[in-house]
Amino acid sequence: MFNLLAAEKIKLSRSKKLMIVIGIFLLLPIIQVVNTQLNVSNGKELVQAVDTVINGASGILMIDKNGLTILLVISAFISFFIGEEFQNGTIRNALSLGRSRMHYYLSKLATAAIVSLLGVFVLTAMGMISFSIVFGFGSVAEISNYLPYAMKTFSTLYLLILANVSVYVMISFQTKNSGVSMVWCFLYTIATGFLPDIFQQTENFKHVSDWFTETFLFYYDFASIEGLATYPEMNLVSLITILLSSTLGIILFNRTDIK
Repeated sequence: MFNLLAAEKIKLSRSKKLMIVIGIFLLLPIIQVVNTQLNVSNGKELVQAVDTVINGASGILMIDKNGLTILLVISAFISFFIGEEFQNGTIRNALSLGRSRMHYYLSKLATAAIVSLLGVFVLTAMGMISFSIVFGFGSVAEISNYLPYAMKTFSTLYLLILANVSVYVMISFQTKNSGVSMVWCFLYTIATGFLPDIFQQTENFKHVSDWFTETFLFYYDFASIEGLATYPEMNLVSLITILLSSTLGIILFNRTDIK
């Protein structure tokens, strides 16, 4: 397992795909703070509930502000990262050396999780720094003890992202093709992002939307007391999603014929 992770580290150190991902997450906050400053200069009043990030303190919500973009970028990275192993036939090299399929799957999942963590950390840090420079650090309304709030919020938001990462890994291992995987990952992201809004309009199916991690990511306010109260539920749904998708992915991969 550790040898597989070491091999993944070497591959990523030479990969342009990782640099592209980090580059996007590095530049996105800068573009957004410039755009926000232009809006303020034109007379717009920033409202945290609408604009999500309005100062350095609320920069901890950069993952929430850019949820869809993060998921699309990460899903594209994972699709190529795993799909190319099948398309180039390099997956056979690892399996032919006696590596178990479960360990191989978990090494890809762990690598995707680490890349995602690095990406959202860069995004959040750059968001807090850039918005602090332009608008000051400030504070988050209704939050008196900022540090515990920031730590809980970042970890909860990352866990929501990680739940989707585990699904993308499962999809990529089943499609075995970068392009096909990317299409299915995009469709999954869009569907689970917008279907919950439809369910929210019906009384009988309203509770179904609470089992989609993107419901929390897209429709909940992480800067409100009500939002804070749902953190345990968010974490539970995320962990269940990770467990189920990873288990199903490993089972299906073990049955897959590698040609």
